[in-house]
Parts: sequence; structure tokens; C-alpha cells
Amino acid sequence: MLSLEFAYFFFHSLIRGNTISRLQKSNRSTKLSTSSELLLGAAAGALAQIFTIPVSVIATRQQLWTPETAGLAPSTGKNSNPPSLWQTGQEIVRESGVTGLWTGLRPGLVLTVNPAITYGVFERMKSAALSGKREGDRLGVAESFWIGVSSKAIATIVTYPYIFVSRRS
Repeated sequence: MLSLEFAYFFFHSLIRGNTISRLQKSNRSTKLSTSSELLLGAAAGALAQIFTIPVSVIATRQQLWTPETAGLAPSTGKNSNPPSLWQTGQEIVRESGVTGLWTGLRPGLVLTVNPAITYGVFERMKSAALSGKREGDRLGVAESFWIGVSSKAIATIVTYPYIFVSRRS
């Protein structure tokens, strides 16, 4: 999960920074609309999913590996060491094709809406908080924390029904 969050932050910063840079070069306002923030967040989430799901699929397969699931009886004396990351990836590709490495991508893409909403709401709340301050002022630590908590809570409330259903099935 940590790698997905890292990838999300990486892609979100990269895409948002490039978007703002392009807007500045064209002498347009760098203030992004709520729909733009949501779109950037969804794009970052999709990229993060695409790059991290294969590792997650392989790691899950390795965590579930036992000699019995590999078709080895414990008493046969055959090599009962778990396969390497590479061997597990090859096994998945043999069984399901290359697309097998992206098992679960579709539900994961739907759930990218959660961080997209989080950052969209965060940016709106941050703008509102900064509107009463002088140019160049920044949010304090406590303000950032509470805006972050609030935006994550809103995103979770909005996406909870889908999260619940996807975890139960």
C-alpha cells in the first residue's frame, strides 16, 4: 500500500506541476478549477495503479504460496522453497498472460476517485483558508492537518459504499 501512496503522490505532483507550468507559460491563471483538480487526481491515481498493481499481484501470490499450492507434497523431498519475484511473475504470465499482472486494475481505477476527491477538496479548502491571508502566506501545520483530515473524511464518506462492496466481494 505504501508504494501505491508514494506513486500517487509522485504522479500527482508531477502532473499538477506540469499543468501549472504550462498555464504560466501561456499567461493564464494558475488557479485550477475543482473539476481540473479532480481530473488531475484521477489521472495520478490511474498512473499509480498501472505502475504498482503488477508488484502487488506478484507479492500477493508469493504471500499465498505454500508447497501444497505449488503442487508439492511436503514429504516428496522436492524443492519447497518459495519462488523468486521473477519466477512468480513468469508463472502469472504463463497462467493468465501479461494482463494477469494487472488483475484488479478495474476496481482499483474506480477507487482512484478517493484520492482525487481528497486532493480536490484539500485544494479548495486550502484556497479558502488562504483567501483571508496576505499574498505569500502559507498554511500552518495545524491548519494543514485539519484540512487534510477533513478532505480525507469527505472523500471516504463519498466513496465508502464502493469501498465496502469491493472489499466484501
